[in-house]
Amino acid sequence: MPEQSLDPWQIIWRVVTSDSVLVILLLAIAASVALTAWLPQRPSSEVDYARWLSQVQARFGEATSTMRALGLFNLTGSLVFRILVALLSGCLVLRLVERGDRLSRGREITDPDRTWREISVESLGRVLDGLRVRRYRAVHRSSFYQIDRWPWADISLMMVYGGALFLLVGLLFSYLWGWQVEGLILQRGELSTLPEGDWVALEEAGSETRQSPGVVTFVEERGPGVHVRAIDDDGQALQLQVTAGAELSPDLLLALAEDRYFAIPEANLIARLTPRSEEPYTRVEVQVYRSPPGEMIAETMTDEGGEAELSVEGVRLELTPAPYARISASRNPGRWPAGGGLVLLMAGLLGNLIWPARRFWLREREDLVEAAGPLPPSLVAMEPVAMEEEA
Repeated sequence: MPEQSLDPWQIIWRVVTSDSVLVILLLAIAASVALTAWLPQRPSSEVDYARWLSQVQARFGEATSTMRALGLFNLTGSLVFRILVALLSGCLVLRLVERGDRLSRGREITDPDRTWREISVESLGRVLDGLRVRRYRAVHRSSFYQIDRWPWADISLMMVYGGALFLLVGLLFSYLWGWQVEGLILQRGELSTLPEGDWVALEEAGSETRQSPGVVTFVEERGPGVHVRAIDDDGQALQLQVTAGAELSPDLLLALAEDRYFAIPEANLIARLTPRSEEPYTRVEVQVYRSPPGEMIAETMTDEGGEAELSVEGVRLELTPAPYARISASRNPGRWPAGGGLVLLMAGLLGNLIWPARRFWLREREDLVEAAGPLPPSLVAMEPVAMEEEA
């Protein structure tokens, strides 16, 4: 009788749901993520891009342009990485379907798929009692027992695959509808607009933030800053300007991450502020120049708390401390699916350790006990004396 050829679709199904394909995809994704620890990835903030690019060019030299073209500086956002994640998602869906089908067919008793072999135990009844204590299910047919851990073994694996899918779905939601802003500098009472109409503000105390519902913020660092006002002899506030193209304002909030300058156009003066340290309430050196010709006409140092008052050519400068905070803000709409998927994944892995997927068969012939299929280690190593002690 000629052998029946396998259905091509069945062959494809066995390949895509095999453990080898899953392991290959997981290793490829893990290798891509591991490379991000060695290859500097492009920052999301344009503020840090120039510094990052100079560091990359100094490290890799002429190979920088080629590596950028290959997407090595944005591995998790590259097309290859997205394809790998999509293939992993498809593989998990198919394995979940397969495991669901096995769960539905698990009630059935199947014939042994291995040859029978003798095992060294005293009696089949005592073996079955020990297996039931270990939460094995023993289903009897006329000539043999089918031993498995239905349904918990299949359910735990479905939890693993389902949890991994929820995790990937959460990451997809965050990628499509989430955003992240890094290196945002705010001073007390200052509010900044974020993507999608969201906002974040620093409290007047300068230690806490307020933000739109659903926005998560993290204070990366704090540093010195000042609030500046200029008053003339008549008690009128003078307009201040940070750069030539900036708008005039009677009040300035300046973050002193580095030396800062501002102008008093009405008095033809320019002031320079230099922090003495990176502490939020450090002393600040104040220098005032006449413009033109650019000669320094006054110099002072703020008090320990950062306050100072300086009078020069009919202008009174008032400086009060206003420390800045460098903030990262993000909206992650997929955090709940991802968090739930992670919990489900860990629970499934734990359940698989407690109830590993295993099915084997036992039968008794005359005075011998025979087995077919993969036996648990405890039963493989069990001798008659050990069975008596355990019983």
